Amino acid sequence: GAFNIFNYLSARAVIRGAQKLALPVILQTSMQAVRRFGPEELGTMLRQLAWNASTNVIIHLDHCTNLDMAKACMDAGWDSIMFDGSALPLEENIRLCQEVVSYAHPRGIYVEGELGRIGGVEDDIAVKASETSQASLEEAIRFVKESGIDTFAPAIGTAHGQYHSAPKIKFDLVAELKNAVDTPIVIHGGTGLPETTFRKLIRNGGAKVNVSTAIKQAYIHGCQEYMKENPELLDPIGFDQFLNCRIEETAMKHMELFHRDFL
Repeated sequence: GAFNIFNYLSARAVIRGAQKLALPVILQTSMQAVRRFGPEELGTMLRQLAWNASTNVIIHLDHCTNLDMAKACMDAGWDSIMFDGSALPLEENIRLCQEVVSYAHPRGIYVEGELGRIGGVEDDIAVKASETSQASLEEAIRFVKESGIDTFAPAIGTAHGQYHSAPKIKFDLVAELKNAVDTPIVIHGGTGLPETTFRKLIRNGGAKVNVSTAIKQAYIHGCQEYMKENPELLDPIGFDQFLNCRIEETAMKHMELFHRDFL
């Protein structure tokens, strides 16, 4: 499970959930979060949480389209970087991923790349339905082999944000990629997929599943619920603890689903 966090509270809640289940976990940060806090400040906070955790915590930069930001986060302590060149021509996507890889690998940092365009909204990256495109097996194999990336996020029909209709997912492409390349497959757009879809994607080769919207919903809906139940109560510590529990529960629910066959 890879969970998009946006502040100390959300990061700590996801880690606490992973610790309770004794499972490894990936904390993902968006470009928006990095810009808001700054790479050094955010990196220091997340590294401290990871060091104090009783389970393995990986810090990952999600959907980065800026080489300077990618390098700044690598210098500030991120373990893994996703460079998103999916809006670019294939050759340019490969070239830029190679540049990120050449900076990351000597520092022991992993690189994720994306091919095809995944629909929906992820912070400040928005892809309309008319702009989506799914990866072909041939281009995907070429992209993985030439770019040198460590994990691969193909566009397979999932979407960021809320699903308003059942997505048409290319399960076969995930399975074919698993057999064709020795590179873990990343599933973007995890919020809202049914259990059967998750399990089929994982069986077919999905090794990392991204969950962002569900964590944001737990936070915002938790705020609304707490204020409705306690409109006059001035208890910021209690308020934070309430939100911590909501996020922790949401993260654990997904972790248990992803690891059900291994718990």
